[in-house]
Amino acid sequence: MQIKILKGTNQIGGVFTEISSKEAKIIIDFGDDLDGVKRLENIEGLTTGEPIYDGVFITHNHQDHMGRIDDILDKVPVYMSDLSKKIFETVFCFSKNKGKINRKTINLEEGKAIIINDMKIIPYIVDHSAYNSFMLLIEAEGKRILHTGDFRNHGYKGVLLENTLKKIGKIDLLITEGTTLSREQLKSKTEAELVDDIVEKTKDYDQVLMLMSTTNIDRVTTMQRVANRTGKTVIHDIVLSNVLQLVTQKIPNALNSKNVGVYLPNSVYIKRDKEEYKKYIAPFQEKINETGQLLHGKFIMNIRVSMLKDIERLKDKVLNNCCVVYSMWEGYQEEEIYKRFLDKMKELNIDIYNLHVSGHADYTAFNQVIEITNPNAVIPMHTENKEKIKDFTDKAIILDDMEVYEI
Repeated sequence: MQIKILKGTNQIGGVFTEISSKEAKIIIDFGDDLDGVKRLENIEGLTTGEPIYDGVFITHNHQDHMGRIDDILDKVPVYMSDLSKKIFETVFCFSKNKGKINRKTINLEEGKAIIINDMKIIPYIVDHSAYNSFMLLIEAEGKRILHTGDFRNHGYKGVLLENTLKKIGKIDLLITEGTTLSREQLKSKTEAELVDDIVEKTKDYDQVLMLMSTTNIDRVTTMQRVANRTGKTVIHDIVLSNVLQLVTQKIPNALNSKNVGVYLPNSVYIKRDKEEYKKYIAPFQEKINETGQLLHGKFIMNIRVSMLKDIERLKDKVLNNCCVVYSMWEGYQEEEIYKRFLDKMKELNIDIYNLHVSGHADYTAFNQVIEITNPNAVIPMHTENKEKIKDFTDKAIILDDMEVYEI
């Protein structure tokens, strides 16, 4: 079998990996670069020319792993979770990006093998900041390769990692994400510890605005736990309200709990009569109408940078003792839209706290996956410090983009 990381040995996000056997050739993930620059724009046989790939496998619904899905040739099958696809389309319907994936996809399910000629691909659910993320086990020619995708062991489902790895067992090659290899922090705080941090910092505020990813369902649970401990009402914006209907009914939401409100941002309100938005708004209309009263009390609400004008308006009316919790990757703060948002919060005299835990593997997770699967070789990717993997194993293989490794 041959492995070639087309892009991702020296960068985080926008990564894709080619794995070939005698009779099959696949790509794992096909996303946008985090800085918005399209590197390696055209790939012969994948985005242009005659197809040479038997399938593209999407591990999860983050833009940097699936954002270029519509660039793939129509004749190349794309495999991804139907649920991940629905989440992606729901979130991006409300953004400036397209709200629909313009191609057919084949559903990926936990533990259900996909057979392509002499290759077997088995997805396993893994803890990450995107709901329903997979790591992939690829078997062919008597060899076993584990591609981790993005993963961690410190979220609410982190305890599942050990059992999953034991189920997978011994492998020949580990291809692991290495996002945190460029960081000094050896062990990440857990989501449960994040609850403690947020409670401590925000307990004396009446209103808490959580700037967070709408698809980070662990963070929604964290927000609910903070509310329970500080006596606040939970309010979800209309996007998150819809996402929660797709993913779980275990978390209180606007349709299963009388104690959860729904906020309709002005950017959606002005488009409420457009056909593509009606299906998202109609189920929550009663709760939207009631939420005006909740805004005059103590609450915690998820927000997005597109809600800047809403916050300015609410500041004049109800946000009298308010703070913002920035609960995302700090690197986004370098982007102009986030700078503008955070500068405006300071101008409005709204306190800002950076309280976040990573969606990516810390050093304990690297040790865990290497110890349990005992790979003969380890290739790091999705990283800006690939050499650091040598601290965890003497079986490291350091590749450059487009370099071929054979097992």
